[in-house]
Amino acid sequence: MINRTTQSLLGALGVLALALGVAEVQPPKGQAAATGDSVRTAVQQTSLVCPPPLQGSSGTTQYSLAVPAGTVGSSGSSGSSGSGSGAGAALTALTTPINGSATASSASPSASASASTSAKTSSASAKASARASGQPTTSASAASASASASPIAQQTQAGGATTVKAASGSDAPGMAATAGGALAPGFTVQQTTAGSNGLSGTGCTPAGTDFWFAGADTDKGTTAYLELSNPQDANADADIQIFGADGEVDDTSAASINIPAHGTSQLLLSSLVQQGNDGQNLAVHVLVRSGQLAAALHESQDGNGSDWIPSTTLGSTALIPGLPGDVSKFGLTVAVPGDVDADLRIQLASQSGWITPAGHETIHVKAGMVNYVDLGNVTRGQPATLRLTPTDPKAPTPFVASVLASGHGDIAYLAGSAPVIRRGTVAGNQSGASVLLTAPAGAATVTVSSLGSGGTPTDKTVQIQAGATVAVQPQAPSGASTFAVTITPTSGGPVYAAREIGDHSGLTIQQIADDGSTVLIPSVIQNPAILVQ
Repeated sequence: MINRTTQSLLGALGVLALALGVAEVQPPKGQAAATGDSVRTAVQQTSLVCPPPLQGSSGTTQYSLAVPAGTVGSSGSSGSSGSGSGAGAALTALTTPINGSATASSASPSASASASTSAKTSSASAKASARASGQPTTSASAASASASASPIAQQTQAGGATTVKAASGSDAPGMAATAGGALAPGFTVQQTTAGSNGLSGTGCTPAGTDFWFAGADTDKGTTAYLELSNPQDANADADIQIFGADGEVDDTSAASINIPAHGTSQLLLSSLVQQGNDGQNLAVHVLVRSGQLAAALHESQDGNGSDWIPSTTLGSTALIPGLPGDVSKFGLTVAVPGDVDADLRIQLASQSGWITPAGHETIHVKAGMVNYVDLGNVTRGQPATLRLTPTDPKAPTPFVASVLASGHGDIAYLAGSAPVIRRGTVAGNQSGASVLLTAPAGAATVTVSSLGSGGTPTDKTVQIQAGATVAVQPQAPSGASTFAVTITPTSGGPVYAAREIGDHSGLTIQQIADDGSTVLIPSVIQNPAILVQ
């Protein structure tokens, strides 16, 4: 008689044989299979979230969708131009109304735990599926969030752009933007609002779990809204930290914020700060405890303009591209949330190379606090990128930073950004807008391409000297009043980029990072030994 131990051993050997059989039937393919090297391939799904536009009763908002042709740096063919099987891009309203009075979660502990568990399970499943298919793990389940609503805009062909107006009124919802198949690589959406207090613009972003904003105000005459949008099927929870000139603001109303599934919690920033703690140049940290969110912060200054403050990440250095030459007033906000002071060197990459601005050579920020420096007309009429580095390279301290630019009767915000590695895409470009390009480390050459809903795309080759910033006005495709622009480095680098729209209607600037059209997939080599301990 065979005992249970022997039966278990035979069963294990059977499972091992089955696993080896499957490996033989479906072996890895290509050079990567032979070497175990990772493979860069085109993404198969892109999900973005646009915040409610805060356009008031009289403002108008325009959404611009863009899908570049082809995929740069991919070893597969799934990023080729054309519609392709399962391809499509759509913009759909989030289905849950804005919750404008969100405070600390009042759900029972058991209900809150259930929602948290459900959200984490949903997020884990989405990440596992993304890894298996080569999708970014930050993709939100926006398609299911908007399944019951009809798209307000669709893009059916790579190499083009689509523009549509948002619903009018102060209750316009946030939007979920999704693209699949051949239209997923580089899919980009821009939201631009023209209102009575200037121009506000922001690129729609993937959902995530950690966001930093620097430079927000809660003083009288300034209105700042933090918008937390949840594209997933389960409620989400987030904590908010706020730092000012005197340190972290302690307020329990900023803890355990509940964000409904498929909806937005819209929070007046001053309501999260206890009376007497109001101030300028605050830093805001959004930490998602369950689920995934898209966070956006909008500021409006009475009579001075309005815009979105871009999110950034903690780092011991920062490059802030996009300081325009036609603006004459700049302010720098730096926050150090840790327990060590920061001493930072300030430099500008101007048209002629790196310079140190006289009178603004360094900035000191105490641990756990925020410091602001009025830079005045620091660019002297030249486009520039601002760089912050430790004065002592051996003593780096994590910080976040932003720059406030004032001009054209409006304001715009810039923050620490990432470089364009393979290709960057920005939608919603207008005639006369400028693209600002910086090569901080070494000379670079890039191709600036324009594409619209019609007309022939245009290309321009731009050379950038080491440490210099150049401004380029992309040519609009024939017949296109609004168009997209791609930035493709062809040699040298790295390259940092931003797009400025500045005219009589106002000012807004969007920084251009890599458009995430490809993802690096680890390859598994055929090695049965890994199945035996």
